[in-house]
Amino acid sequence: MDAWRREATAVALQGALIARRLIPRRLRRPPGPGVEARGLVVFVHGLLAAGPVFDPLRRRVARELGLATLDITYGPHRHLESVAAELQARIEEVAEPHQPVDLVGHSLGGLIARWYLQQLGGRGRRLVTIATPHAGTPVARWVPGPMGRALRPGSPWLRRLGDSVDIPHLVVVADGDRLVPPQSAAAVRDARIERFPGLGHNEVLYDPRVQQTVVEALAGR
Repeated sequence: MDAWRREATAVALQGALIARRLIPRRLRRPPGPGVEARGLVVFVHGLLAAGPVFDPLRRRVARELGLATLDITYGPHRHLESVAAELQARIEEVAEPHQPVDLVGHSLGGLIARWYLQQLGGRGRRLVTIATPHAGTPVARWVPGPMGRALRPGSPWLRRLGDSVDIPHLVVVADGDRLVPPQSAAAVRDARIERFPGLGHNEVLYDPRVQQTVVEALAGR
């Protein structure tokens, strides 16, 4: 019951974060010189969410690392490829020509980030995926539309992505996840895999240990 309560609290927090940001504030640049040289971190949310769900983590990244941050918000009835293309256009719009770009994706957002990197030749210094169904998820059979088809185990989209990325990749696995099987979240090669026992699919975004792990990975530690 405690696990269900924590997950419900995380979902409620996401709703509050989305509602709070009535005016879009997608790009944040911390004060001080050298921001462009230090890099840009781009956050990509999961299905049925929105960019503001990352706001606590974005604030921590900006505060502790002095990095600019960016998120996008997309609807649930899009094609994975079109969202990845929008992500590419947005990065090209705001990133400086030689600015390093790191990507953080939660759930489906991790697959969108991978499509941008692997299929569109996108810019990427580091990748962090959090509770991402790299091998699909059985619950996708009940998700209508193109996103649901992409998330099904063995889908053509997942086969094209394969099981590895050629940049440093941190994989965060929530071992209490009931939406993305932990074995799917960890189904990648050549990556650093960090498991967090007991955490749920959305709860994982707000756990202080997970946030610290992500910050350290983005710092190259």
